[in-house]
Amino acid sequence: MILKFPNIKIFWDIDGTLLKTNGAAALPFSAAVSNYLGQTVNIEKKEFSGLTDYEIAIRLAEKVNISLSKKEVTQILVEYCKLLPNSLKSGKVEKINDIERTLNFIRVSNQLVSSIGSGNCLDGAKIKLAQVNLLKFFDLKNIYCATEESWSRELIIEKAKKSLKVNQIGLIIGDSPRDIEVAKHLNMKVIGVASGSHTLAELAEYEPNLILDYDWNFDMIVKAIGQVI
Repeated sequence: MILKFPNIKIFWDIDGTLLKTNGAAALPFSAAVSNYLGQTVNIEKKEFSGLTDYEIAIRLAEKVNISLSKKEVTQILVEYCKLLPNSLKSGKVEKINDIERTLNFIRVSNQLVSSIGSGNCLDGAKIKLAQVNLLKFFDLKNIYCATEESWSRELIIEKAKKSLKVNQIGLIIGDSPRDIEVAKHLNMKVIGVASGSHTLAELAEYEPNLILDYDWNFDMIVKAIGQVI
């Protein structure tokens, strides 16, 4: 495929965009929060779609009338990341569609750069990406994840946007309405992919620059990247 692109830095979401854990990440996350709170809490997938690890932990605690500080959430996430690898290995974690071919295409391109803009904590993101052999496509300096300081998606993407070089275009690719909302709020381009928790129709309501259905393939997403500008 011969295409010409402007200088674009792509910020990929992880869950529902690069890979699916099919519940194998929700189990250790719920366990870590439950152990810390001393009460059982459960994650409803769609309810927390687009939220960061910090936001999810805080909301789970609020459901049982407990308030968590960001530092307490960090402690919970340390425990979660200890439990995560074994859960992923025993679960059905899978790469989405032609994502590996797409990332390899971007890696050898002179005009495109792949980075991460995700609500996962850093260790969680690295563990998930490594599980499906996708971590190799991302430099650590280009992984923007949830921290105590950048605990919301807005703060994460604001930090990511500051990494753009002069005349470099920022493009978010994600599967949730929050990805689209934040991109538009920060005047960044956005492609919605319906390969996660939300349907094409649900994402279309938020009017991304372009949108791809759940069965997108290599040609479709590369074409979309070229057309979104």
